Amino acid sequence: MWHWHGEWNSGEWLSMSIMMLIVWLPLLLLIGLAFRSFFTPGARSSPSAEEEARRAYARGDIDRDRFQQIMQDLREHRSTG
Repeated sequence: MWHWHGEWNSGEWLSMSIMMLIVWLPLLLLIGLAFRSFFTPGARSSPSAEEEARRAYARGDIDRDRFQQIMQDLREHRSTG
Protein backbone atom coordinates (compact mmCIF):
# COMPACT_ATOMS: atom_id res chain seq x y z
CA MET A 1 0.00 0.00 0.00
CA TRP A 2 1.23 3.50 0.82
CA HIS A 3 4.55 3.85 2.57
CA TRP A 4 5.01 7.25 4.09
CA HIS A 5 8.41 7.98 5.56
CA GLY A 6 8.23 11.78 5.49
CA GLU A 7 10.15 12.20 2.25
CA TRP A 8 9.18 11.83 -1.37
CA ASN A 9 11.54 10.58 -4.00
CA SER A 10 11.53 11.92 -7.55
CA GLY A 11 9.15 9.26 -8.84
CA GLU A 12 6.51 10.12 -6.28
CA TRP A 13 6.70 13.84 -7.08
CA LEU A 14 6.45 13.08 -10.77
CA SER A 15 3.43 10.81 -10.40
CA MET A 16 1.70 13.31 -8.10
CA SER A 17 2.34 16.15 -10.58
CA ILE A 18 0.91 14.10 -13.45
CA MET A 19 -2.17 13.21 -11.41
CA MET A 20 -2.72 16.87 -10.49
CA LEU A 21 -2.53 17.81 -14.18
CA ILE A 22 -4.99 15.07 -15.10
CA VAL A 23 -7.46 16.33 -12.50
CA TRP A 24 -7.09 20.11 -12.67
CA LEU A 25 -6.25 20.84 -16.30
CA PRO A 26 -9.59 19.68 -17.79
CA LEU A 27 -11.49 21.44 -15.02
CA LEU A 28 -9.67 24.72 -15.58
CA LEU A 29 -10.11 24.42 -19.36
CA LEU A 30 -13.87 23.96 -18.97
CA ILE A 31 -14.12 26.95 -16.66
CA GLY A 32 -12.09 29.04 -19.10
CA LEU A 33 -14.25 28.05 -22.07
CA ALA A 34 -17.44 28.78 -20.14
CA PHE A 35 -16.08 32.16 -19.06
CA ARG A 36 -15.00 33.04 -22.59
CA SER A 37 -18.30 32.04 -24.18
CA PHE A 38 -20.26 33.99 -21.57
CA PHE A 39 -18.32 37.23 -22.03
CA THR A 40 -17.59 37.08 -25.77
CA PRO A 41 -19.49 39.88 -27.51
CA GLY A 42 -21.59 38.74 -30.42
CA ALA A 43 -21.70 35.12 -29.34
CA ARG A 44 -25.36 35.36 -28.43
CA SER A 45 -26.41 38.43 -30.36
CA SER A 46 -29.24 38.15 -32.82
CA PRO A 47 -29.31 39.84 -36.22
CA SER A 48 -30.64 43.39 -36.39
CA ALA A 49 -34.13 44.11 -37.64
CA GLU A 50 -32.67 45.57 -40.83
CA GLU A 51 -30.65 42.41 -41.41
CA GLU A 52 -33.74 40.27 -40.87
CA ALA A 53 -35.67 42.39 -43.38
CA ARG A 54 -32.85 42.04 -45.92
CA ARG A 55 -32.82 38.28 -45.48
CA ALA A 56 -36.60 38.03 -45.85
CA TYR A 57 -36.43 40.13 -49.01
CA ALA A 58 -33.59 38.02 -50.39
CA ARG A 59 -35.55 34.82 -49.73
CA GLY A 60 -38.59 36.30 -51.45
CA ASP A 61 -40.72 36.23 -48.30
CA ILE A 62 -41.63 39.91 -48.74
CA ASP A 63 -41.95 42.05 -51.85
CA ARG A 64 -40.01 45.23 -52.67
CA ASP A 65 -42.70 47.61 -51.44
CA ARG A 66 -42.98 45.85 -48.08
CA PHE A 67 -39.18 45.79 -47.72
CA GLN A 68 -38.91 49.53 -48.37
CA GLN A 69 -41.72 50.21 -45.90
CA ILE A 70 -39.98 48.16 -43.21
CA MET A 71 -36.66 49.93 -43.80
CA GLN A 72 -38.35 53.35 -43.68
CA ASP A 73 -40.15 52.45 -40.45
CA LEU A 74 -36.90 51.27 -38.89
CA ARG A 75 -35.06 54.46 -39.89
CA GLU A 76 -37.87 56.62 -38.44
CA HIS A 77 -37.87 54.61 -35.25
CA ARG A 78 -34.11 54.93 -34.93
CA SER A 79 -34.21 58.72 -35.42
CA THR A 80 -36.95 59.20 -32.82
CA GLY A 81 -35.60 56.67 -30.31
